[in-house]
Amino acid sequence: MRNPRHIALALAIVVIWGVNFIAISNALDGFPPILLAALRFALTGTATLFLPRPKEVRWYWIAGISTFMFFGQYVLLFTGMAHGMPDGLASLVLQSQAPFTVLAAALLLGERTGLRQVLGIAAAVAGLGVIGAGRGGNVPLGSLLLVIGAGASWALGSICNRKAGAANGFALMVWASLYATPPLLAVSLVTEGPHRIGHAFAHLHAGPVLGLLYVVLVSTFIGMGAWVVLITKYPASAVAPYTLGVPPIGILAALIANGERMTALEMAGSVVVLGGLVAIVWPRRKPAAARIAPESSVPAARVEESIQAA
Repeated sequence: MRNPRHIALALAIVVIWGVNFIAISNALDGFPPILLAALRFALTGTATLFLPRPKEVRWYWIAGISTFMFFGQYVLLFTGMAHGMPDGLASLVLQSQAPFTVLAAALLLGERTGLRQVLGIAAAVAGLGVIGAGRGGNVPLGSLLLVIGAGASWALGSICNRKAGAANGFALMVWASLYATPPLLAVSLVTEGPHRIGHAFAHLHAGPVLGLLYVVLVSTFIGMGAWVVLITKYPASAVAPYTLGVPPIGILAALIANGERMTALEMAGSVVVLGGLVAIVWPRRKPAAARIAPESSVPAARVEESIQAA
């Protein structure tokens, strides 16, 4: 990717998605976590009024994306963040989706895993272990495990996304959001209760509302829309490595916004995790003949899901 405007667009997406975790945290100050997920996807799903359903995609793949990538990932992520997972650390730990996706693709799709990816997975897992050991009492173990579980759920959603094979990844995301909304609302009503939901709406204030709007309008529609533009113009291998910048931006944003600091072990574990992620997602060198061939476009829904939690 050599076009300066496209590089600038990729960097802007990284910043948008890094700051997204601060917006999520602000939204959680006013909304219970499952209700917040329901509102996020309900608002995103309104775009189905303008985008036709991807007819080439079987309904069960859309349901799978809704179940794992949206329902499972965001219930676990938002619940973990609501119960003590720091914003910056969440932006990093959620990237556990990368090794989980490689493992799921190998087990479920029979994809071959190279030595570099195996070493990257080992490094990422070791780094998460170091982070867990270095919690220093600041991060509840349950919250850490919930966010790791969110990464695993995201990985299963990625497999569904691959199998879906949609030509328009943005339309697929919007329709999957619509599918995810009713079960999220039902679970919120059962687990969080009418009283807590009513209290959230009766005591709305600017911070949570702005946080929710950022997640939907900026992170999802602008960030995801721009991402789809890039991945339809370039191979996934040219675009995906940019998402490695999301955790550092998230950590920096949390430091600036909340004064969030990590323990020495958490920092060491973060460096090891990032090293593992680089090994997993960084593109392999192509043979000379392949490098001189023109870059082919990649359908949005077939990109390896390095898309950040938007």
